[in-house]
Amino acid sequence: MRNILAASLVLVLGCSSEDSPTETPSSFCNKWAEAACSSETVSVCGAADVDQCRGSQIASCLDRVPTAGFSGSTAGACLEAVRSAYADADLTATELETVLRLGAPCDRLVAGPREEGELCSSRADCNAPDGFDCVFKGNEVMGTCQVPRPVGAGLDCSDDNAVCGAGFYCNDQNCIGGQSAGMACVTDRQCSVDTYCDSSHLCVDRLAVNSPCTLDAECATGLCYQFGTERVCTDRVRLSRTEPICDDLR
Repeated sequence: MRNILAASLVLVLGCSSEDSPTETPSSFCNKWAEAACSSETVSVCGAADVDQCRGSQIASCLDRVPTAGFSGSTAGACLEAVRSAYADADLTATELETVLRLGAPCDRLVAGPREEGELCSSRADCNAPDGFDCVFKGNEVMGTCQVPRPVGAGLDCSDDNAVCGAGFYCNDQNCIGGQSAGMACVTDRQCSVDTYCDSSHLCVDRLAVNSPCTLDAECATGLCYQFGTERVCTDRVRLSRTEPICDDLR
């Protein structure tokens, strides 16, 4: 009997994680708001109190989190990243990508409608919570849903699930180095890590911090951010009463 009770307790405790398959967008956004509204955030953004901050963040979260296919199986990692980002009210480019655009690890909250091997245009089409991603080959604009299998530089990447490391892309046969500035391209993934594919289909050097920009891909930091009336490449944002992010935190 004692062993049965102990086993039952383990099962109960094992189900208490924030990673819950039955998580709903509403319950998730309530937890998101709790994670985002740290005492530091409430103070520097000028919220009347924690409750006001949370109410504003819940509304903002519900506007951004997809409802169709939502899964709570990866919610815990996402919420911990949100909590860490807002803890000191000083957000790096990576943290901004997470909290503003559901970047990693918040990019696996939705189980897309496509099955393994079916065509996709982005991870959102695939069952991301179960580890699927949209894997592309060569210069194709459509990929297939696969559980990615990393492949080293120069090695065979012809299998549907094979993916090359940063700075390399699959030319349908092997993982080769990305193109340098001035070389022809069709997609960003064909360019080296410090370049991107512009509208003229050439790899172009990414822009430095504080450079005017229009797209995230143009920036070395991966983030083109709106400061007042201009958009510039940035690597961090320190929250303050005048910071636009704070509009959803008070």
